[in-house]
Amino acid sequence: MRRLFDTRILFAVLSIVIASVMWLYVATDKNPVVERIMTLDVHVRDLSPTEVVVQAPNRVQVRLQGSRSAVAPLTPDVLDASLDLQGLGPGEHRVRIDVATPAGDVRVVERTPPEALVVLDQMTLKRLSVEVSLIGTPPAGITLGAARTVPERVTISGASEQVQEVRHAVVTVDTARLQQQLLSSVPIHLLDANGQEVHSVVVDPSFVQVTLPVRTGTITKLLPVIPTLAGAPAPGLSVTSVTALPQTVTVSGPGDALQTVQTIATAPIDIRGARRDVIRDIAVVAPSGVTSSPQRVTVAVRIGSALLVRLIGGVPVRAAGVAAGLTAHLAPDHVQVTVSGPEGVVVQIAPSAVVVRVDVTGLRPGAHQVTPTVVLPGGARVLSVSPAQVTVTLAPVH
Repeated sequence: MRRLFDTRILFAVLSIVIASVMWLYVATDKNPVVERIMTLDVHVRDLSPTEVVVQAPNRVQVRLQGSRSAVAPLTPDVLDASLDLQGLGPGEHRVRIDVATPAGDVRVVERTPPEALVVLDQMTLKRLSVEVSLIGTPPAGITLGAARTVPERVTISGASEQVQEVRHAVVTVDTARLQQQLLSSVPIHLLDANGQEVHSVVVDPSFVQVTLPVRTGTITKLLPVIPTLAGAPAPGLSVTSVTALPQTVTVSGPGDALQTVQTIATAPIDIRGARRDVIRDIAVVAPSGVTSSPQRVTVAVRIGSALLVRLIGGVPVRAAGVAAGLTAHLAPDHVQVTVSGPEGVVVQIAPSAVVVRVDVTGLRPGAHQVTPTVVLPGGARVLSVSPAQVTVTLAPVH
């Protein structure tokens, strides 16, 4: 009886073992163990507030191992790579890179590199006065006052060796377009003794308010004269040219009144119904508070036949200079030509009188972009051709 009982216990144990093995086989077959390589950002922890990191790695490559269902969804955001700096003083240290994984059956089997060279230095503070560097040439008539900053001093912090390199805290202001007092927030630039920027330290604050007073004085400018015409010539006639003598005048006045002035106009010249040239001695019109020299100019308005602009469409394009044994295909083979000239000439131009050619002399087989030339009847001129180029494809004659 006892032997029968022992046999049953043995069979029960064997059954449990076999079931466990089969379950493990099935589970492993459907959810196998896999490996995955990921690159993680490395951060430091437990750094003393009186120290600063001079050198430390930014990234580490890790090889992870675990079931596919646990490894597949992992992202760098759920993993943590860090350097524990607790208790470490200034100097060089070899520190293990710790990698924490989420709870589950994922483990880190390899780190590259497994440890890091970390260089620490004592945190150093330094106070510097802010210097204002003015670049560019102020506009004519602009006088600059003394620049001021708020605050007047900034604090530099970082590794002692790097902080000592900083000699100047500078803000730069471009004065080339200043027209009024400047009040602006400007970034601080830290420079060493050679004028090179130092980036490995912290400046507080990183921006300062800069005030730069701007004053305007009397300025002198040479301006071109723009004649002002009133009315239109008699029917069938138009203005063909307008000239002023002298073409420029010298003006003087307050900088704020003249700073944006680029030309100076004349009083209106009446050409209503004119059938011949109009020549007038006319005053120039200066802004208030501004004087000009001379104060009057001579304006000549030339009157001639009215000009007309016309668009002639559907003009065929011909190929010239096609070598023997070749044929030319044009795309497009018709263009639009805009012409101008005396009204009596332009209105009588027939499309068939306009000759448009593309010269392909010396060109080899293939596609070429060629600018067309236009021949018009006498008295008219070409303003434009659309399209400006024609594709000419030369091919052997079959």
